[in-house]
Amino acid sequence: MLKQPGFRLRKEEERIMNHAEETLAACQEIIDNCTDCGLCRAECQLLERIDESLVSLATRQPTVSEAYNCSLCGLCESVCPAGLSPKYMFAALREQSVAKGEIEIEDFRYMFPDRPLNVMKLIREANGIGYGELNPDRECDTAFFAGCSMLTYDPHLVHVLFKTLQQESKTISLLTDCCGLPLYQLGLKEREARFSQGLKDKLLRLKVKKLIFACPNCYYQLQPMALEMGIAIQTIYEALEDSELVNAPLAEHQRKIVTVHDSCPDRPAGKFAGQVRKALAGKGYSLVEMEHHRDRALCCGSGGQVSHFDPELAQSLVQARLREVEASKVEILTAYCLGCVLNLSKNQNQIPVQHVLNLLLEFEQDFAGLKKRAQSLLEGPEGEKLWERVMAD
Repeated sequence: MLKQPGFRLRKEEERIMNHAEETLAACQEIIDNCTDCGLCRAECQLLERIDESLVSLATRQPTVSEAYNCSLCGLCESVCPAGLSPKYMFAALREQSVAKGEIEIEDFRYMFPDRPLNVMKLIREANGIGYGELNPDRECDTAFFAGCSMLTYDPHLVHVLFKTLQQESKTISLLTDCCGLPLYQLGLKEREARFSQGLKDKLLRLKVKKLIFACPNCYYQLQPMALEMGIAIQTIYEALEDSELVNAPLAEHQRKIVTVHDSCPDRPAGKFAGQVRKALAGKGYSLVEMEHHRDRALCCGSGGQVSHFDPELAQSLVQARLREVEASKVEILTAYCLGCVLNLSKNQNQIPVQHVLNLLLEFEQDFAGLKKRAQSLLEGPEGEKLWERVMAD
């Protein structure tokens, strides 16, 4: 027993060393291979603001603030002719910052999905949002993974999707879990691994053989686990491909001009990007592309939890995207990530924002200010009491 504290100390030192080595490797790859062409700086507001060559930045290593101001969107990877990843460098710095105690990460515990109560769960509780009638978390061959944003901010869409999926498969259950992505984004690598193991155990316990994802973040976050477990995965668009409603063409007067905002995690594969464009065109919508689209799409401003660390930069990202929307001269802006829909709807602008699924299932929703209204319950004296509950140890 007397050796235990020393053992823990050695393990902690080893953990810090491992993170330092990963950070050094990420920086060294840039130092060795970057040609300083400037393409990433031209596209990234953070790199533009740092105003320094990428080699110089990697040599000195980004500061903690710089690491957490990166949206981890991956646009830098997409434009780099050498295939380098400044994004990975910033992500590695986040993990190192947590390991070395350089950031008070517990100040952001309201986001931790593995806590009994976090801000998402609180909003659902306070607004009486529940899914008892949708067979939640039950043993079933097929499960619908809606994602915590949709579960929290758009219960109506969750219900509509579940009922539509039930028409295709009578035996289906709703999973009410988070995918664990916030833990990765915050730099909590070991905690994310433990959370993922818990989710894996749950899928085994429920004997899930197929997962259907509405959220691209969840799809790509859990894809490796599903493949390892032999669980088939589908996007919601693949699952609804034969749905009569999705395939029913719009009346002539309903056929509007739309532009698609692409989700950052979909950059490498473009799976969602291709599927939604095909479905929208089949429905009768006319598509216009923004200057930045598919793997070159701009971040909506919510990536990497950057709004929690640099709200001003996050708002600047929103504005940059909305300027491209306005330049496209379309009637509707649509996105297939609800987080993007909510963030791009924060500002009351002239062009309405809809989720792709709203357009395919033919029911519109008012997303303008929805997230702000949902979070307003944390304001005032009663809001302070709720916040104290979320932040309680």
